[in-house]
Amino acid sequence: MNRPAKRVTRGLLFSVIFCCVATLAGAAEKSPQPVQVTIGTILATNQNAEFDQKLDRRKAQLKVLKYKGYRLLKEESQTLAWQADGTFEIPGGRSPIVTPQEHQKGRITLKVRWLGGEKPIVDTTVKLENKGNFLLGGGPPHEGGVLVLSISAAVQ
Repeated sequence: MNRPAKRVTRGLLFSVIFCCVATLAGAAEKSPQPVQVTIGTILATNQNAEFDQKLDRRKAQLKVLKYKGYRLLKEESQTLAWQADGTFEIPGGRSPIVTPQEHQKGRITLKVRWLGGEKPIVDTTVKLENKGNFLLGGGPPHEGGVLVLSISAAVQ
């Protein structure tokens, strides 16, 4: 091989190696941050018209469910790695499992499973805005009403 051909080959090899190293370095800088997942367990009932002030920021969402009263029973937060299950304890003895799937374009994808014994009550995937929330309503009967879950997620 002549000298100009060797220079071109070395230059191409250097460029390929440089691009690979730069890509790996960029991937390391963009490693996924943990996700803060919060589940609020809300008792929705028609027995009274009490509205818990702790739920004021969710008032518009809750009114769509058409119950008279709403009370926050419990709120739990966990910091989760991507693809890692978080099991939450809620009143009534059920344990929803939330798994952060991905974060793209400011939206977080969560896998949500709410088990009733061996049988899932809910097994779904949702997308929500970073720092957004959604309601999972009409859960099992509890204290004269039903349980509603307010699930939020934020990349830290």
